[in-house]
Amino acid sequence: MPMEIPDSHGDRIVLSIHPLGRFGVGGRERSAMMKANLRRVWPLALLGWLAGCSGTDTPTSVDEGVVEKRTEVMAGPPYEANPVVSPDGQWVYFEADADGDMEIFRVSLTGGLPEQLTVNTVFDSSPSVSPDGTHLVYESDLAGHRHIYALDLAQIENGPVALTSGTFDDAGPAWSPKQGAIVFESNRDKIVGLDLYLVSSAGADLGRLTTTAEGIYCRTADWSADGSHVVYESNATGWSALYTIGVAGGKGVQITPDAGYEGHPAWSPLGDVIAFESTRDGATQIYLTPATGGSWTQLTRLGGYWPQWSPDGTAIVYGVFDGANADVVTITVP
Repeated sequence: MPMEIPDSHGDRIVLSIHPLGRFGVGGRERSAMMKANLRRVWPLALLGWLAGCSGTDTPTSVDEGVVEKRTEVMAGPPYEANPVVSPDGQWVYFEADADGDMEIFRVSLTGGLPEQLTVNTVFDSSPSVSPDGTHLVYESDLAGHRHIYALDLAQIENGPVALTSGTFDDAGPAWSPKQGAIVFESNRDKIVGLDLYLVSSAGADLGRLTTTAEGIYCRTADWSADGSHVVYESNATGWSALYTIGVAGGKGVQITPDAGYEGHPAWSPLGDVIAFESTRDGATQIYLTPATGGSWTQLTRLGGYWPQWSPDGTAIVYGVFDGANADVVTITVP
């Protein structure tokens, strides 16, 4: 049964559909502590997320307290992470540890049981859907090292096609809203650190997007709505801050201050706002900033990770993890 739980401020209600759920971190930031808590139980319940979630819309500003809809992706699986909604709002794609290793799944927002899209004994994670909804890209260590793979959703039985290869690791793919390019992070040119690269949906090398010094990480990239820029996190100044860079060339421009860890940016469908997670006030919370930087607005108080926008830009889906339990939460953007 849903439970109403006021937070420590007494001004926000969380509606939790299933208090024993597990919502994992992304494939690139998975912790041993969280993995140790996994229960290998196959999901038996239907998905409730952006559509049909119980709860109350946000009636007030963040300063006055907000109301979140906390809804677990599934009612039973041991570990779910990186959920993304298809551009048409019909499907949710995610990774789950249902058979001893991470696999990619999808489930309809109208209800039903999940469909497993990858079946193997390796680690598949971080799905991203093509703008037309016909293909999926994700990271996998199918060939030993982690690389980017594409899957034709109309011919799943044919299996994935490798878009990158080599004796290095590629991860975190994000498909451009303009269809042609996929941005990802890689250590291919570094001993320590990551830079961003581009590959076409056919596997053609489209070049290196960032070139930073040894020890610098550029990662968790996302696209602007028009496909002209990418936002990402980097520790270029010693702090993990957000940067944007033009795909046509140029240098990264810092858009958030050095104020603790900031990462996992998500560009809004309208292109004017970027959501991200930050520890600037202690606990990791979700914030909003204009795409040009400058001001910022705290969106959550109970903690939050890995924000993702709804296709219409009116809500943000994110994860909450308290060390034992976790949920997927939706919140209306004020």
